[in-house]
Amino acid sequence: MSNRNDKLKNPDRVVARNKTQYVALSRELVDSEAYRSLKPGARCLLQELMFLVWPNRNGKIGMSQEKASSLLGCTKKSAGKYFEMLLVRGFIKTEKGERWQQRQAREYSLTMAIRQGRQPSHEYLSWTEGMNLYGGNKKFAGVKDTLELV
Repeated sequence: MSNRNDKLKNPDRVVARNKTQYVALSRELVDSEAYRSLKPGARCLLQELMFLVWPNRNGKIGMSQEKASSLLGCTKKSAGKYFEMLLVRGFIKTEKGERWQQRQAREYSLTMAIRQGRQPSHEYLSWTEGMNLYGGNKKFAGVKDTLELV
């Protein structure tokens, strides 16, 4: 009975028959120049974000640098650099800024996943070395030094 009530409370939640979940890394993604240029920590962060994408949830993926650092086993500064790498290369987009007074993290969307019925934009495929798909001279909050693109 409670299982039925849980489904009614959260319609976006997908209930699997078995408890396994996996992330599919397509050949198009893995062979892209943008993905090959990522550091291992940024690749792990991308996979953690991909685990959070369920149907109709892309664009509402909230993750703070603190949460990312605990998942990856790194410092908050490193997690910030990994977020910036993903933003610059076009893997993720910022949908909503953080509201630190309400203790809410930024919300992201993945460019390789379907969002609200629209096809993915795959912006990372157009990235080349030295390009910034995040925008001109924008800096990601929490990262003060220059970004290593190597």
